[in-house]
Amino acid sequence: MPTKTPTYTHAQLRAWDKKKLETLRDNARRLGNRDVEQMCSAELASRNPIKTKPGLTNLRSRSGDVVVGYHFVCSKDRGVIADESGRFWTGSWVVAEHHVESSLARGAYLALHESKADVSYRQGNIVGYRRSPRDMIDKENYGIEFLVEPTLVAISWVGDGAGEKGYKWESSSSRDQLDEQSQR
Repeated sequence: MPTKTPTYTHAQLRAWDKKKLETLRDNARRLGNRDVEQMCSAELASRNPIKTKPGLTNLRSRSGDVVVGYHFVCSKDRGVIADESGRFWTGSWVVAEHHVESSLARGAYLALHESKADVSYRQGNIVGYRRSPRDMIDKENYGIEFLVEPTLVAISWVGDGAGEKGYKWESSSSRDQLDEQSQR
């Protein structure tokens, strides 16, 4: 007999303490419930805004870390193309292809924002990507377009730095520990 996945409202989650939200988020991640995971992450982020020193950008890019969330400032769906299946392609972004490949294996998400201060207006799970040509001087001559399966829950900005993109990093060792716990 299939079990019914519980539903939560933003008001319910706002009333919960941080520990309970973190537990629900971790369980949702372990069980593959991306919507609940994102709702919990957004609520936690709204309580504890990320504070960084000016000039720091993506310092988490250590060997073994994986990008599990991509956030881009993308005004008015610039470059976004919907396909017939309901999915959408993003515009072209300068992202290291090796990050994208490992992100796909981890079930990463993508969120588009009007500004870093705004929650996402379009978001979802990344299901594919393709290279796209770009006219850039002294840089890689291609970008990455993401194919995204949309989700409904808006996401708060994650990532530091002054640019138009932010990454949510996850340590591969913490993910391996969660995988081991779920197999017990």
